[in-house]
Amino acid sequence: MPSLASPLSDIAPSPLVAVQQLLRDHAHALPVGLHQGKTVFEPCARPRVWERADFGISAHEHAPPAGVPALREAFAAAASARRGATVDVDQVLVTGGATHAIGVVLRAVLAPGDEVVILSPQWLFATGLVRAAGGVPREVPVFLELCADPGFDFLGAVEQAVTDRTRAIYFNNPNNPTGFRLDEQALAGLTELAERHDLWLIADNAYENYDFSQDGFLDSAAVGRAAERTFSVHTCSKTYAMPGARVGHLVSPPGCEEALTKWSLHTLYSVSTPSQFAAYEALATPESELADRRARAYDAWRLADEYLDIPHTAVSGTLYTFLDLSALGDGERFVRSCAENGVGLAPGRVFGEHCRDWARICFTAAPPEAVRDAVQRINKVYKEAISER
Repeated sequence: MPSLASPLSDIAPSPLVAVQQLLRDHAHALPVGLHQGKTVFEPCARPRVWERADFGISAHEHAPPAGVPALREAFAAAASARRGATVDVDQVLVTGGATHAIGVVLRAVLAPGDEVVILSPQWLFATGLVRAAGGVPREVPVFLELCADPGFDFLGAVEQAVTDRTRAIYFNNPNNPTGFRLDEQALAGLTELAERHDLWLIADNAYENYDFSQDGFLDSAAVGRAAERTFSVHTCSKTYAMPGARVGHLVSPPGCEEALTKWSLHTLYSVSTPSQFAAYEALATPESELADRRARAYDAWRLADEYLDIPHTAVSGTLYTFLDLSALGDGERFVRSCAENGVGLAPGRVFGEHCRDWARICFTAAPPEAVRDAVQRINKVYKEAISER
């Protein structure tokens, strides 16, 4: 039998699936899965039959590789309003979620062996996507340092990691898993650094609707001249609670459209037409509804913060806080113990090599009463582990 060749051969299958299996194996009477990034909110749009005149295409037709024109136009209008500058529809590519969008960008900008600086902790699949594209991920720890000390020179740390092979900087903001938010000053500094070294910026905006700061979400491409080198990644999974639809979009710098569309064509062809229609309908969700969901997510964070007896990161956005388990000396064992007690947590190591003494909790993955009960179980496991040391 021929052998398989893959840059991902030494990467374990999804660790979140492993946590889910642990919950099943121990069959707790009231399991609470706080390991996956999700909300209890209803989807903003549900599948339905439509007429061709509603969307310019029928449900049984495959969409153009770059996306259904009506949806691309709607995404372009939203991006223009967000940035305060015109975004041409040709800059918009409809993708199979944020994962596909990031993968398309990386394949378009990297040659084999090129490096991507990843602001870490990071979304758990970022490094794998870089490797799948033939690149070399370089994790640069910054977010935990910034959580501990907002004056930390994160730009200096990033610049030290840049080499002759660096082609891009990836970051998500607000940050999954820490909940830290880079402000306008930080984003401006990152843009200037990218300009000095002629690098691309890959901005993962998955949690744009869950920025709890007073100023609200800031599109990094709207800062200075960032739009000239920023690939902005967006997804319907979080903002519109539609993870199963697998729809996202990418707003690229002018002049990159053809290369990105080619990579999308040769990896997916096009996103499911019914899913694109669902996204089109979701974009009509009133801002008041999105604001209400943001407020409910913020309330969920306050509840988790109030009840957690474990050191954890302060949150300015996203759906998560990161638990500091350094006092235990074994974060993996803690995650297993919590699963045995019916609570799923995401192990810290999947968010960065330096995060093995951490674990992520998603405070919107269950109703408030269930989250409160789960946190109390987590506290109990933590206290017992501390007493054993």
